[in-house]
Order: sequence, then C-alpha cells, then structure tokens
Amino acid sequence: MSYLSSIKEVLSTFASEDNDRAVIFKGAWGTGKTHLWRQVVLEKRDSFQKRNYSYVSLFGINSLKNLKQALFENKVTKESAHIIPNETTLSENIKDLGSRSAGWFRKSSSWLNEISAFGIKGFGPAVEALQFLRVTDTLIVLDDFERKGSGLQDKEILGLISLLIESKNCRVIMLLHENNLSKEYFSYHEKVFDYEIQFTPTPEDAATIVFGSPTGAIETLKNNCIKLKITNIRLLKKVKYYANLIDEPIQKADKTIADQAYLILPLAILSMYGGDDSKVDIDFILNGNPLDYILPGKELTPEENVQINKVQAKADYLSDYGFTQADEFDASIIKFIENGYVEQSTLKSMIETVEKKIDHERQISKLRMAWDLYHASFGDNEARVVSGFKAAINAGLQSFSIHELNSVSEVFTEIGEDKYINDVIDEYITKHLPTQGLTEKDQVFQWPNNSYFSTKLDDYFSSFDEDKSFKDLVFEAFSSPSGVQGRNVLEQLAKATEYEYFEYFSTLDDYQFTNIARMLLKCGQVSTSDDARQKLYSHVFLKTYSTLVKLSEQSRLNKARMSKFYGFAKLYGQIEKQMQEAPAIP
Repeated sequence: MSYLSSIKEVLSTFASEDNDRAVIFKGAWGTGKTHLWRQVVLEKRDSFQKRNYSYVSLFGINSLKNLKQALFENKVTKESAHIIPNETTLSENIKDLGSRSAGWFRKSSSWLNEISAFGIKGFGPAVEALQFLRVTDTLIVLDDFERKGSGLQDKEILGLISLLIESKNCRVIMLLHENNLSKEYFSYHEKVFDYEIQFTPTPEDAATIVFGSPTGAIETLKNNCIKLKITNIRLLKKVKYYANLIDEPIQKADKTIADQAYLILPLAILSMYGGDDSKVDIDFILNGNPLDYILPGKELTPEENVQINKVQAKADYLSDYGFTQADEFDASIIKFIENGYVEQSTLKSMIETVEKKIDHERQISKLRMAWDLYHASFGDNEARVVSGFKAAINAGLQSFSIHELNSVSEVFTEIGEDKYINDVIDEYITKHLPTQGLTEKDQVFQWPNNSYFSTKLDDYFSSFDEDKSFKDLVFEAFSSPSGVQGRNVLEQLAKATEYEYFEYFSTLDDYQFTNIARMLLKCGQVSTSDDARQKLYSHVFLKTYSTLVKLSEQSRLNKARMSKFYGFAKLYGQIEKQMQEAPAIP
C-alpha cells in the first residue's frame, strides 16, 4: 500500500468507526491536506458513521457565535458531503429547523417569556440556539485554524470541540498547519484530541495527488515537478493549469518541443511563486550570471567568493534539473506565466508561439543535428562538425534566431573561422533579419557576445533612428511615459552641445519650464551598472545644470529663479569631478 493510500485509509477509518472522538490531521502548509481529505469524502462518504457532515473553514471567523452558525449553515447529509453547501442545502436546514422547533417553543415557556420581554432582540439568540441545537450526529471538519479571525480564541474553539464530542453525538477532525501555534493551543489540545495524523508527502506523493498517473507529455511534466521536489499542492495545481492551457498545440508538437515546454513550465512557476522553496530567480534562468568581471587568477575578496558560491549553486541546481540555457521559447513561456492571469488574446499568442516553434524546429533540424555532433564527443572530428554547421546554415539561415546564430558564431570564432562566420552574419542581417520585424534592441532576447555580430546589430538598429531637434527630443522625453529612456532619446540628448542646451532654455517660455528642467536634472540621480549609459546620464545632467547657472547670471530676476535648482549644486560638483578623467561624448 502506498503512503497516500495508507493515510486515506486512516482517515476513512476515523470517519466510519463507532467511537466519537476528535483528531488532528496536520502537515506543512500547502501539502494537500484539504485536497486529500476531499478525496476521502468523494470515495468513502457512504460509509461515514454519522448521518450529517459539516465542513467549515475558520478563515476570517471572528467569534464563537459565528462559528456555531457556520456549522449549522454548512451541514449536509453524508450523501451530499462532496457538494459545496448552497441555497438548496441551507433551505433544507431551515425547513428542518422550522419543523422541529414548534414543539420546542411550546415546551420552553421561559424562552418565549424572554422573547416577549425583549421583543425582537430576544428572537436572535433563540434562533442561534435552535441552529446549534440541530448540529448533532455530524462529522465536522475544521480547516484553516491558523487563519481564524483575531476575535476567536483558541480555547473557545477547543472548548466547542469538546462540547460537540461529549454532548452532541459528533466527531471532529481539524486540519492543521503545524507551525506558529499559540501557547493557549498547547495548553488545551491534549485534553481535546485523541491522536494526530501526520501528513508528510514526498514530491512523488504530492505530484500523484495533482496529476494522478498520466502518460505521454504530462507524465514528463509530472516527473519534472518531482525532480524539482515540489510538494506544495497549490504550486502543482498552477503548473497543471498552465499546462492544460497549452496542451492542444503541445500535443501536435515534436517531443523535443513538448519536453522543452514542460521543462521550463514548473521551473518558472516554482521560481515565481515558490518563496523559500525556490532556488533560482527568473532573471538567473533567463540570463544566468557568468561573473565575467572576475578574471582568472585574480585574488578574490571574501565577498566575491560568497557571490561565486551562490552563482555556482544556482548553476548546479539548473544543471542537475537538466536545464542549460534559456532561449526565446523559454522566455515566451515565462512571459505567459508572468501575466498572472490568462486573457484570450494572451492564450492565443502563446498558442501561436508554440506553433511557430514547431515550424521553426522543422526548418532548423540540421542545426540540431550539428549541435548533437558537436556535443557527442571529444574526438578529432573538426571537419565533420564544421561541415555539419555549414550545412545547417546553407539549409536554414533564414530561420535562425539571433541567439542561435550567435551560438554558432562563438564556435566558428573559437576555431579560427572568423571570415566565414562574419560573412554569414552580414548575409543574415542584410537579408533575413528584416523579415523578423525587429526594430528595437530591447526586442532581442539575448544580445550576442560575438563582437562583430554585436557591432553589426548596433548599426542595424541605429538605422531606424532619426535625428531630431533638441526641442523635439525634450518634448518627446517630457510627454512620454518612458521619459529620457525612450528610443535613442538619452543618446541624442547626451550628444547635444552646450550651445543647444543654452539656446533651448534661453528661449523656452512655458509654464512647465521648472518640470522640464527637473526632468533633465534628475538624470544626475540615476544609477546604473552600465558604465557607458551612466556617462550619458551624467552628461545630460551637467549640461543642463551649467546652462541654468549661465542663465541665472544674466539678471537679478534669473538669479532669484535659480534658487529652486540650487539643491543640485552639490551633486553637480561630485559628478563633474568624476567626469574629469572620462572622455567627453563628441
């Protein structure tokens, strides 16, 4: 018998035995306690010993009165235990309450006197008492104990459980997250509960709860979840949800595409939503961290050693899982998940991505064969490897992604085939890149590290830029949500001469003058790891502030106006000093 089957057997025995008692079903958060109990209800409800069933989540319940009311409102017959309580079941409970209360009211004259004495105020407590009176012969499940409202005390819940067991012909099972329990709970729980059922599912158990025993691509997905050691049922359900959305196109795809989709899917979801269980972040999955700034043989600082160990641990984790390097398809899967919700247009776009991937893989099949040959051995077969890559280029260069061509270029550069691969890059950028519809550098998934390729791409994207007047550049930056980070705006503002700055501000007559000036001055407050871009920001700031200073010297009125900008004076001095040794932008 499997572990899950044995736990379900213990739960079934509790629900069907003769003795009334209270037990705890406990385990870590998100491991599927509620899900497993619902399976028991679905499969074994007819054998439950009690006539009625009531499941109550304590989440947000703030008083004992509200808890008693919830027990009544959620009460159903055992045959209907698998159905979420609704208007029909509540109506049945109210009918039962009405039909059985008439005689009770006739006999309980003291209650009637209380109602008469206090008017309508007396009727509420009477009905509440009647409701709780009807909670008998019931199997009760209390869930989300750790999320109850602050107004409901632990000892009140435990006292109610004792009352239900001892006086109401009920039995109670409480589903419990075992961390962060109060001293009050530990003071009373041993007097209330007969025993505890500990639930510690393995990744295999958790995956089986959610996926069952699938075949084909979903079996691969399940096995990947197990590799990642995911035990949180909510995460596994999220994996299954997104997998179901793209299942139809994946079923049409080659096995390699399905394998890639179902490799990145659980990894991305664990990284986004797994909290402390996540070993890598999305940025590392997409871009890695090669630590290029650390030179071989360099004596490392303790901080650098710590950073290297962290990066290596992440790289080892991904390698052990079977993930090497992200490509555009992985990035599209991640973007699909990052939306957090799925609109029809987003789903359609994802399906189109999968279909394009299917077509892409078919067109570059020879490239896959070349890489297989490259990685297959350390043999002396350079001629065959080169021939394989050249055959792939001749057959399908038009279908290569920038990332794929860059990977090939690294190999050819390493073996001294620079002339050949540079000619290929020229052909690719001239003939094939324009068909991909890329006009922005940001649209490139991973910028190539081949210097020749990188330079040629820079030239290609620069061809889309148009020179604008300084006035138009500032207007574009001020009116756009992107500000100075808009396409080629920062670059052109940094290259503008001090004369252009002076001419613009000396003739500017606009009530937004102050806001425009502050927008450009704030470039001095920007901090970026890209040294070249940092210099661009600094040049814009320095030219703006020095221009305003020159204008302030033209009249006493302008000097007074300049007072609102003097807060940038210290920053100006600091950046000017830093830039003294830096070459000016021509």
